[in-house]
Amino acid sequence: MTEERQDSGCTGETEQPSSAEEWKGIFLGIEQQIRRECARIVGVPEDSDWPTIGRETGDATRKGVAKGVGASEEADWEEIGGHVERTVRSGISNAVGASPDADWSTIGQTVDQKVRSFLQDPFGPKAEAEGEEEDLVDPWQ
Repeated sequence: MTEERQDSGCTGETEQPSSAEEWKGIFLGIEQQIRRECARIVGVPEDSDWPTIGRETGDATRKGVAKGVGASEEADWEEIGGHVERTVRSGISNAVGASPDADWSTIGQTVDQKVRSFLQDPFGPKAEAEGEEEDLVDPWQ
């Protein structure tokens, strides 16, 4: 007994998508959902593209950092960096006793002078006190 396969001849059948096409559809749906959520988080319309979302994210980050360091929210990254550098330099110069607008070189020189002065005090010659002189006992004699 031999079985012969017969073509049903049915033309109404639809071709099933391949596994790769099914996965592509799944991943595309995931990407669209992530993009909509990212857009919502950064405050742009949900149908925004990735470049728009990225620009808005960068702007929001820059504004947040600017506000956090006390610069204008419209400041660019160069201005923010300059503001941070001036603030830190002024704080350090104040802490070491230099003028608030001192440059890094002046701050370094001030620190150097203070360290040298500090080290000279304990190891340098003692000033003679006027008045009473006490006999010092030398334990090595």
